[in-house]
Amino acid sequence: MEWTKEKIEALSPEKREALFDNARAKGTPEAQQIIDIIVEHDLLVRAGGGLPRDHPTIQEIEEIIMSDEGRAAGKQASDQGLPAMAGVDAMLSTALGSRYGNHDTTSWAGTFMAEVMNDAGYVQTKRKAMPEGCIAKTAAFFEPRKQ
Repeated sequence: MEWTKEKIEALSPEKREALFDNARAKGTPEAQQIIDIIVEHDLLVRAGGGLPRDHPTIQEIEEIIMSDEGRAAGKQASDQGLPAMAGVDAMLSTALGSRYGNHDTTSWAGTFMAEVMNDAGYVQTKRKAMPEGCIAKTAAFFEPRKQ
């Protein structure tokens, strides 16, 4: 079967995700065409409106936050009394443009930042408003874990 944008769009979100997963597993040129169509037309959105962890945009968010620069920026923001996400929000916005801020991307970013901060010995104590101009509006605040 020749997959087109219209045929893929007609599938349920669950079937689109299965098609994407199967195409990634195959790794053939035909499979790559399916992946390209799904990614280009943003067809991997789940029924609830979010993107799965293996979506390229979410993977890019994870890479940025898990980078040495992303880790340092989150820690520095927390040490300055801001949500850790305040340190990486601009980095994500610059790298992803309009792909950041929709389809649950800010939530995924917060999840990855929580992992980073926990690994760095911080504990989440509350949520705080993000600084003016950030894409994410609220985010977790972390403090150093007490010994």
